[in-house]
Amino acid sequence: MDRAKFLQATRQLAAAAEILAGSGPKNSRFDASQMLAFFRQYDRPGLDLSVVATSDDELFVRTGQAALTMAGRNEFAASHALLEQARALLTVA
Repeated sequence: MDRAKFLQATRQLAAAAEILAGSGPKNSRFDASQMLAFFRQYDRPGLDLSVVATSDDELFVRTGQAALTMAGRNEFAASHALLEQARALLTVA
């Protein structure tokens, strides 16, 4: 996957996690904060993304879009599940 698509997806995932951490159910805010930190780590300048891969690039991109959409609709459980899915799709090469 090219760098731009990967960064766009991780930024969408971070935005979804941020919404959950701030507005989601209280019992899942801590986990959402951890996911926010996890996805933000890929947005650091100088990070070598050549060591990061996904098991399914297209699914990763669509998952980022869906997680943000669901978080924006206050569908917190669905968004949380999509964040977990995205995290599972990431692999270290």
